Amino acid sequence: MASASDTFAHRKLGPALIVEDNPIIAVDTQSMLEELGFSPVEILTSLSEGLETLADQIYNFVILDVKIGDDTSLRYAEMLLEKGTRFVFATGYSEIGGLPSIFQSHAVLPKPYTKDQIEKFI
Repeated sequence: MASASDTFAHRKLGPALIVEDNPIIAVDTQSMLEELGFSPVEILTSLSEGLETLADQIYNFVILDVKIGDDTSLRYAEMLLEKGTRFVFATGYSEIGGLPSIFQSHAVLPKPYTKDQIEKFI
């Protein structure tokens, strides 16, 4: 019997984006998204390069690290909401309180996360 992961791997889920400043987590997440059927999967490691990318590209799924360096990815999240792009927040902190009310219903992936956890949001 095929697992749910096998089913997704044969699908073409389209482009995905990872906004993550830790290169190990970013590459690992990229592999997981590719295994789930996303292609291409792009990585942004800094907020400065991302605003233009988000404005120019359409993604089917995005994973946003809440805290990138000393800043947050909330501006990205606002842009994704405006575009209607499905996304989840990722964080290594047990509490990410302080999210604006427009994001209170958005899913949060606690780091370290697994492919199975990501798969639940697809």
